[in-house]
Amino acid sequence: MKKLPIGVSNFHKLVSNDYLFCDKTAMIADLLNKGDEVILITRPRRWGKTLNMSMLQHFFSLEVNGIPTAGLFDDLAISKLEGGKYIKQYQGKYPVIMISFKDVNASNFEDAYNSVYELILEVYSVYPYLFTSDQVNELQLQQLYVIRNREASQQALEKSFKLLSQCLYQHHSQKVYILIDEYDTALNKAYGNQAYLKSMVAFMRNLFSAALKDNDYLEKGVLTGILRVSKDSMLSGLNNLKTYTLLDQGYSSHFGLSEIEVQDLFTKQNLATCLDQVKSWYNGYRVGDLVMYNPWSIIYCLSEEGCFDLYWVNTGNNDLIKQLILSSNESIKEQFEKLMQGEALMVSIDKHLAFDLLNRNETSFWSLLLFAGYLTWEKSILSRNSDLYDCVVRVPNNEVRRLYNRFFEEWLLSKFPSQSRYDTFLNHLLVGKVNEFTKDLSAYLLKSVSFFDTTSAKQDESFYHGFVLAMLASISDRYYIHSNRESGLGRYDVLLIPKEDAKALLLEFKQVRKEKELENAAKFALEKIQNQSYHTELLQHRHVKEVVEVGIAFSGKSVVAAYGTYDLILKKAEPVNLTSKYGQEKW
Repeated sequence: MKKLPIGVSNFHKLVSNDYLFCDKTAMIADLLNKGDEVILITRPRRWGKTLNMSMLQHFFSLEVNGIPTAGLFDDLAISKLEGGKYIKQYQGKYPVIMISFKDVNASNFEDAYNSVYELILEVYSVYPYLFTSDQVNELQLQQLYVIRNREASQQALEKSFKLLSQCLYQHHSQKVYILIDEYDTALNKAYGNQAYLKSMVAFMRNLFSAALKDNDYLEKGVLTGILRVSKDSMLSGLNNLKTYTLLDQGYSSHFGLSEIEVQDLFTKQNLATCLDQVKSWYNGYRVGDLVMYNPWSIIYCLSEEGCFDLYWVNTGNNDLIKQLILSSNESIKEQFEKLMQGEALMVSIDKHLAFDLLNRNETSFWSLLLFAGYLTWEKSILSRNSDLYDCVVRVPNNEVRRLYNRFFEEWLLSKFPSQSRYDTFLNHLLVGKVNEFTKDLSAYLLKSVSFFDTTSAKQDESFYHGFVLAMLASISDRYYIHSNRESGLGRYDVLLIPKEDAKALLLEFKQVRKEKELENAAKFALEKIQNQSYHTELLQHRHVKEVVEVGIAFSGKSVVAAYGTYDLILKKAEPVNLTSKYGQEKW
């Protein structure tokens, strides 16, 4: 089995150290064959943007960090295209300026500016030979020293990339590739602070314009980011910029993983995980005419030997998304009810996001969720009377749906009479008082009706699974909360393992359309726990002596549970108990 490239974004390291990866080098041919001088490719975070930029850097540069790039691409897809002409004509032939703004996360403009200055100094340090080059004139040399010595004014710093590209051109007699990764990260951090945002937009706009617009020394420029910010802000003036978003066909296969690629990765790792489950958890993103998998989640799922979990959604700060959803108007909340039922929505999408309108503009709200990877689209057409797009959107997969459930825990908590009542509700489950827990769970669902319409025929147990799992998040300090893991002869829904002496809990969920089927469904869920020996995983936790096994059946707002206790020491189960239907119970 090959090593998995978790967190590896350096192309040389990836291809030289026996890592498992998908060959995306055909992207280079697309870049060279298109006539675009400057392009922006937007994709959600952790979708391979930085790795692909490193790939471009290694392809066009003669060396990177002092390491020659010759031979890196000889056995890859780009070497086989058109008789290897791309290798012969372009590999190692250009000076390259590469910078990533992914770590610019300061809380104010001054600190962000200083952070960007440090990044520019790192870029300058790659080319020490320019300070002794016969092709760099005295005035240029003086300007280089001003920047290197940290003496540059903001205006001089804004022209630093253009100055560097000019000097590189004169030294190499070859135009320059400028690669700018995660260009919009600084704006994300500045959101909500108007003074910070305004200053950052002006600074970055001037920096990018000087480097990418009317730069006679530029061969091509490539930017990546999550969003294409509004025309009148950071990218204004770049009339030579071509943008490729999730809605566009260009470069669609080069970010994310196709179904064939995913199947190949699982096969190479000798994992027989059901691809239907993989698709349900991590597939569903439409990019141009293709449907792609979330690559970060796939790699992590492989590293966990096929275990499904929330991998991508836990890689970044989701506070902005949560804030916007929970503070949204009633119109958006009503539409979210439909999304959570598995339905699709028709919404307006703007490729050019306006940060200052996120709180007041539904189009900006839906556009952010789409381009940041929290929604996907099925159909898209240009509106008749504007530059907006009419898009049919939906929740892409189980992973994102479960994140939404987590978001709504805060909102749902407000439906309890008090925090103490919520704590009591959870404690009922933890001590094995399943009857009381089931009664409160039904009331909890009733109180939550304005956000979740659980009567939808499209709903299945995965909805309730995520619903309950979200409510259990607050006990993670006391319990290990495992979901969808293999144990015994199958894969349980939820297992709560106490960190100290206490009962463990095994939960299995079922959903039925008719209330009269609840009791049988609850019994069936409990029998599944018992017959599949889901308690097997607990045998390695010697401090756990007892497990409460609970099969929970849902029908709309009605809940029935079948439950019993299994003694892990004596290997003996107690008689099965069955709760009543609490569909009409209220606090």
